[in-house]
Amino acid sequence: MHQPNETLSSASFYNRLDPICQAGLATSLNPNSNAFDLQLMDKNWHSCSEFYPTEALTSTAICLIGISRSELDPSLLGMSPQKSLDAAYDLIRKTKYRGGFGLVLWANAVNNGLDLDTLQFRCGVSLDKFNKLLASLTTMEAAWLVSGLAHEYKRSGGDDTLQLLNQGVDELINKRFQPATSTVCHAGAKPSASHALRRWIANFADQVYTIQALAFAAKVSQNTAALEVAEKIADKMVELQGDKGQWWWHYDARKGTVPQGYSVYSVHQHGMAPMALAAVTAAGGKDYSDAQAKSRLWFDDNELSAKLIDEEYKTIWRSIEYSETRLNDVTRKAKSLLGIAQNPAAEHAPELAVNYETRPYEWAWCQYAGAIERGIDPALHIV
Repeated sequence: MHQPNETLSSASFYNRLDPICQAGLATSLNPNSNAFDLQLMDKNWHSCSEFYPTEALTSTAICLIGISRSELDPSLLGMSPQKSLDAAYDLIRKTKYRGGFGLVLWANAVNNGLDLDTLQFRCGVSLDKFNKLLASLTTMEAAWLVSGLAHEYKRSGGDDTLQLLNQGVDELINKRFQPATSTVCHAGAKPSASHALRRWIANFADQVYTIQALAFAAKVSQNTAALEVAEKIADKMVELQGDKGQWWWHYDARKGTVPQGYSVYSVHQHGMAPMALAAVTAAGGKDYSDAQAKSRLWFDDNELSAKLIDEEYKTIWRSIEYSETRLNDVTRKAKSLLGIAQNPAAEHAPELAVNYETRPYEWAWCQYAGAIERGIDPALHIV
């Protein structure tokens, strides 16, 4: 195992992971469906649909984004980008998961796919009642939609697309962002019952995808308010970052605290946090390189001294999580919803264990973040 070394360049870190990510992407691509719908679970390969009904859709879209951004030759994976785009269109129509449309829109834009009107028809999703759609989405999903619109605006321009983008930014800034705590809540004004229950307990994905989406919007439309809020959320996440570089899982948007620290996810450490913070910098914001470096160092100096980058299985294992009984797990999550769960650093916190799972988007976001760090030309990407 590599020893912690703050002088190790970010490019070297991602060079180390390239063969692993590319092997994972190649194996997760299903030749029958052209979707990235195969995953590791307990060290064995399975169909994503065995566990998660919308994972094939979201992972396929993210893989299309990450492969495009890294300029990885699709033929090395046995992949046809057009066939995988078609698979994503079919999956969103089949699952009726409107929350994933932003990712499909983003993937479509950076792969120069269908125009926006045709895409809506092909996917069975309409943006005609846009504010109503936004209000029904989780903050993560709303951020995906803003990111998708930002990339579509970069690709094709147009006043209508810009208007939708500005409406999405307004939703994130004025309805999801909580100025008193510099965090976002989990859900909007008209969420499903399950999301309404935990509206104020957001996860890291809500925070980090919002940071990234607002940075994208700031860069393509010179929206200074978007950049200002992106920086405020980023500053708060860095303030709360763990002493080993951890990005914690749940955030109480009313208090600005961490009600539940674990799981700590590998993809947040190598992919999502670095790429979002880099987007803020690229949009004219602060330099977060120290927090990004600390994030990556977690792999060689984590809570369990665990080998999460696994050369034998050619993967990056999903997370370090609590190891506890089902009853204790349910009790802890209920407390988290009330904002009273135990601090991750508490003396009597539950024991921890490695989650031996990997979903396809893990490898894709790693490739995406690595491309940014190595200065690869973004082409149709914003950052």
